[in-house]
Amino acid sequence: MTALLRYRGALSEIEALFAAEPEGTPAWAPLIWPGEPAVVVTERDGRRSVTSRPWGLPKAAFVDPSRSRARRAIVVPRELRADAGMLIDPGELERCLLVLEAFAYPDGPAGQRTRSWTGLWDRPLAGWAGFGVPGGHGCAGVLVMANPLIARVSRHMPLLAHPDEFGAWLDGSAIFPSLSAITDEQEFYVERTDERWSMGVSPDDQS
Repeated sequence: MTALLRYRGALSEIEALFAAEPEGTPAWAPLIWPGEPAVVVTERDGRRSVTSRPWGLPKAAFVDPSRSRARRAIVVPRELRADAGMLIDPGELERCLLVLEAFAYPDGPAGQRTRSWTGLWDRPLAGWAGFGVPGGHGCAGVLVMANPLIARVSRHMPLLAHPDEFGAWLDGSAIFPSLSAITDEQEFYVERTDERWSMGVSPDDQS
């Protein structure tokens, strides 16, 4: 499961790429774990805004909060159907784009897992198609089946919207089957590192 994001850029880069204006003073850390503030772009009445909001939907958004504990930061398309029984009311969610530079997967055997980072070769920023709770109370990104490259480290990958489709995704005119997403394995890199999954430092630096 995608459970770690990286974004080390500036707010001005987000404003330029997404044609959005900051709302308040968005703040985030370079590494983003579920539950921590993520960089999010939303649109309302034709105006796009950049905010930071917790990465993960609140428990109250789920039919069974106890079963959703590990899934709140991500959703898959079938869970967004009204009859799926996952979310209390999928229709009440608002569309958003989670801004990221790269995303990571745990790699290796249990107890020795390290980070494998994945991102786009020619695009310093990407927009992960997602949904949020109105009012800024959390957000989650949509996962799809991984392409052959990313399948080496995970079965799933974030649904990265093509920049030409940012507007269609945010205003609701694009649906999953027709959304122009970035999926070609030639667009992506996978960088296996020796950073410990939970600590972010090389095993060689551990005492």
